[in-house]
Amino acid sequence: MLQLEILKLDDKYLEIKARGDTYTLFPPIVEYLSRDPDVEYVQFDVDHPLLENVHFKVKVRSGNPLKAVERAVRAILQDLEELERGFLAESRQAGSM
Repeated sequence: MLQLEILKLDDKYLEIKARGDTYTLFPPIVEYLSRDPDVEYVQFDVDHPLLENVHFKVKVRSGNPLKAVERAVRAILQDLEELERGFLAESRQAGSM
């Protein structure tokens, strides 16, 4: 189970320690945040894969760092839903052949 601990939060910076993940959840979040023009930088580090501790940091030029993460997560979910719809449509077409 993923556990999040906010280590630091101010108006432009967010630092989180996550327990229970390594390279599954954070790379897509970092990728989507990297596309956001309001984000100055974003990164994550893994202590050691067996420990499953991730340190995640994001700094924004403007706006709120929590809102930036929320936008990224929503965009990921939207893309996953679109992918799911595409797979379902393809499987229906393949089933009707």
